[in-house]
Amino acid sequence: MWLARFFAKTDIVLRGHILNWFWRDKKCRRVVRGNVIANAAGRVLKKYLSATTAVVEQHVVHDDANEKIWTIWLQGEKNAPPLVQACWRSVRKNCKQKLIILDANSVRDYIDLPDIIWDKYQSGKIGHAHFADICRVELLYKYGGVWLDSTGFATAPIPDWIINQDFFVYLVNKNSAYGYSFMQNCFIRARRGAYLLAAWRAMILDYWMHENYAVDYFMHQLLFKIMVQNDPRAKKYFAQMPHVDQSPTHALWWAYGNKPFNQNEFDKITSGAWFQKTSFKNCKNIVPGSYADVMINKMYTD
Repeated sequence: MWLARFFAKTDIVLRGHILNWFWRDKKCRRVVRGNVIANAAGRVLKKYLSATTAVVEQHVVHDDANEKIWTIWLQGEKNAPPLVQACWRSVRKNCKQKLIILDANSVRDYIDLPDIIWDKYQSGKIGHAHFADICRVELLYKYGGVWLDSTGFATAPIPDWIINQDFFVYLVNKNSAYGYSFMQNCFIRARRGAYLLAAWRAMILDYWMHENYAVDYFMHQLLFKIMVQNDPRAKKYFAQMPHVDQSPTHALWWAYGNKPFNQNEFDKITSGAWFQKTSFKNCKNIVPGSYADVMINKMYTD
């Protein structure tokens, strides 16, 4: 396996960087690099496709009225930054499902992971982001419902057409900044028993049972891509899932965050999706009166 990793890394450095000619425009270079990463990492990850063969299809549980919205802030709810607190307020204001916020300790009360995966997380072999990826799939596998990242800012209820799906994720436009990632996992809707979730979970667990590092930041998304392109059952269910571009969920924060707030413009931008993805990493210098300022300090505060 180490040899496959070596060739993957070499391919990424060579074709994704050195031979990714500098005279190409920035967007083109990014797309080329992403395609190289997806293909190189995919050769490593495809080994874990075999985990889907052991997945036995289950009866899908329709218990929508009692489902929860799950999220995790590993450091604990009280230690979350203001933007994350604002996102949670927005979810509680706009969504009818109960929001459950877990941390690194409380998540143990809800899910059962193999000891080796807990150990790898505690030793740093599995990073915080990928551990949260594992946990979200485990929570939905065991309980069903909705996963929403703690940086998801809700502006409307989750649409019925999404809730009515056994499984749904937004897809990533292949020409976007990280188009090679194929799908987003900041929002996942899954009923208990959904095959796409169960098979994806099997691949994720199999990977981390055998590996001590992430082949790419978007490796879990790439595992999903490999699954729906190669596993016959996953192909069938993925074809039935609505294929919706994630772009409307990413339309606000990065483009408008520090611009002067305008309610009509906000309503127009957010009309394309029920939530907007945000990021707490660029919240150090919030401009007073900006979109970010209003969302964090003024919206849904009563």
